[in-house]
Amino acid sequence: MVDYRPPFLHSNGHLATILPNKLRPTKRQNFKRRTIITPDGDFFDVDILSNKSSTAVVLLHGLEGNSTSKYIQGMAQAIQVNGFDTLCMNFRGCSGRPNSTFQSYHSGKTDDLALLMSEFQNYESIHLIGFSLGGNVALKYMGEGNTDPRVKSCVAISTPVDLAGSSSVLSTTENALYLSRFLRQLKSKALDKGKRFPKSGINPHQIKSARTFHDFDDAYTAPAHGFDSAGDYYQKSSSKQFLKSIQKPALIINALNDSFLSDSCYPYDDCDQNAFTTLLTPEFGGHVGFASDTLMRKQFWHEQKAIDFIANFTT
Repeated sequence: MVDYRPPFLHSNGHLATILPNKLRPTKRQNFKRRTIITPDGDFFDVDILSNKSSTAVVLLHGLEGNSTSKYIQGMAQAIQVNGFDTLCMNFRGCSGRPNSTFQSYHSGKTDDLALLMSEFQNYESIHLIGFSLGGNVALKYMGEGNTDPRVKSCVAISTPVDLAGSSSVLSTTENALYLSRFLRQLKSKALDKGKRFPKSGINPHQIKSARTFHDFDDAYTAPAHGFDSAGDYYQKSSSKQFLKSIQKPALIINALNDSFLSDSCYPYDDCDQNAFTTLLTPEFGGHVGFASDTLMRKQFWHEQKAIDFIANFTT
């Protein structure tokens, strides 16, 4: 049973998406940072909150987010109250400083997550909580067949499990504001990489003229990460095809009024066919919304759902 009932102001999908992102009052967590060096000579930063627990919860942010994002801060606070350690993974180039290679991060890049696991051998059990793009990374990792045995569960929130479908709906007029904001940030980073790596073959004009995610992914994401095209990237990186292979408990929470998600991002049949996967589709919530009160001072609904879910698999 889905039991989320939003405050009146948050029943609108767009307000549910925007208000928490802009106005949610969150306590800034006192993270300690650790830099992980990758095999290709790059790095990513992990921000840590320690309760000296043997259990860690890894948080994976969404597109162009990081450990300072309000939804990460809110979830980190909820995890701290429950006594677990928190590892906030900042994807390459998202921690406040540019990464060292022409590559960056993308929706299907799970090797850095696997590296993070190997770098934190002090934990007996690990749980994953991913948001949006980070949720897709988490689910894909869980279904690829090489999951760290210490990983006990996964929660994916507002997750575009079908990247092509999500890319398509994000190009509609309804989502023009979000698309414009994301593309502005992505183009800036990609153009900077073009200047830093002049032999990369990147086409600045193609990046500047991108009007959709598909355009941008054709211009930068696909060629930078070894895909033939945006379509090839979407097909290979979408987590939907990996859901049937997940062998640990996984919870997906996708609101029905999330304008970022296409109909194909509600994988009812896939989850019904795998006893390890549970799909919750509340009527309200927007994209990473789920406020419990109008002023957003109480713990959000999805945070309690995530904590309750992972607690079932913590010894």
